[in-house]
Amino acid sequence: MFVPAEKRESSYKDFILIYPAVSVGNVAQLTADLLISTLTMHRAGYIQHPSIIPLVGGDPFAHPEATSCKLVTCCEVYESQEHRVVIIQQRSPFVQGKRGLFRNWLVQWIKENEFKRVVIATSSSAEERLDVQLQGPQFRFVASPQIEEAFGDMFRNFYEWEELERRQCFPAPSVLEAKDGEGGELYIPGGGIAKTLFEELYNDVPVAICLMFCAEGDNIAEALELANRLNRWLGLILFHSRSIGGADEEAVVKYTRMEGPCFLETILWIKV
Repeated sequence: MFVPAEKRESSYKDFILIYPAVSVGNVAQLTADLLISTLTMHRAGYIQHPSIIPLVGGDPFAHPEATSCKLVTCCEVYESQEHRVVIIQQRSPFVQGKRGLFRNWLVQWIKENEFKRVVIATSSSAEERLDVQLQGPQFRFVASPQIEEAFGDMFRNFYEWEELERRQCFPAPSVLEAKDGEGGELYIPGGGIAKTLFEELYNDVPVAICLMFCAEGDNIAEALELANRLNRWLGLILFHSRSIGGADEEAVVKYTRMEGPCFLETILWIKV
């Protein structure tokens, strides 16, 4: 269940939810930490569920000069009223065989709170890539019908994002099947509950998967790229401003067309 840190009288009806699925290389968790830290998000509460392995530790977002000590748990919810975004940060994996119980609860919680949009951040095992995925950007997206209608053309033509290739057979399709974008099934090895959560929300909630191919190891670069891509779509932070709120349309358009180094790399820091 969700335990709020303080009393709330309203739902998250106009908010965007970002859920980082526990997956290979912990890319999604690193991405969530980057966004939470950069947006200075407020801890709205925590999720208590028997499917998640218990954990307790020091607050990773505490200021270096802070004199008080706050503890964090295995699964917490952060929100930003200014940016209208909520992030679930899950810091420990699932109890074996209990993923489905948590996924069912999470689907119900998402629907009860009437989130405007759900973004599932995850990663996929690099060793399971197809031949066509070995070169070029290691980022892929998957969109529900609502997201496809609203953003599909922008993803492909403006952002030049590539949709995750589907597979007609396993472990890998033939060359002709790999080039055929129609039909097939989603295959996200190492992606945690991203695929099944997406499928359960598919018809009822605008939902998208944003993933990076990676392997276990130092995945800071992948986390930075995923965070930048999410930010470019959701418009959370402008290059010259910490908030998109109040920015005029001309400034937003100028930002989205800006070329050069990823700005998050210059304003984010990571505790090693």
